[in-house]
Amino acid sequence: MDTKRLDLNLLATLEALLDEQNVTRAAARLHMSQPAVSAQLSRLRDLFDDPLLIPAHRGMIPTAKALELQSPLRLALDQVRDT
Repeated sequence: MDTKRLDLNLLATLEALLDEQNVTRAAARLHMSQPAVSAQLSRLRDLFDDPLLIPAHRGMIPTAKALELQSPLRLALDQVRDT
C-alpha cells in the first residue's frame, strides 16, 4: 500500500462499507452522497490493489482481503477515535 496516498477518511469509508455491505447505506451513514462513496471505494480499490467489495444481488460481498482488513481497521479507527 502506498501510504503517501492514504487518507484517514478513506479508512472510515472502508469501515462503513464493510459494515453496511451497501454503498447507498454506507453513504447515508457517513452523511455523504452515493457517488462520493463510490469514488472513495474506487480509490480504496486502487490503494489496496483489490476489489474489496464485489457487487451482488443485494448489496456487496467483501473479498477475502477486505475481511482480513476488517478487524485491524476497526481497532485502528477506534484508537484514533479514543485519542
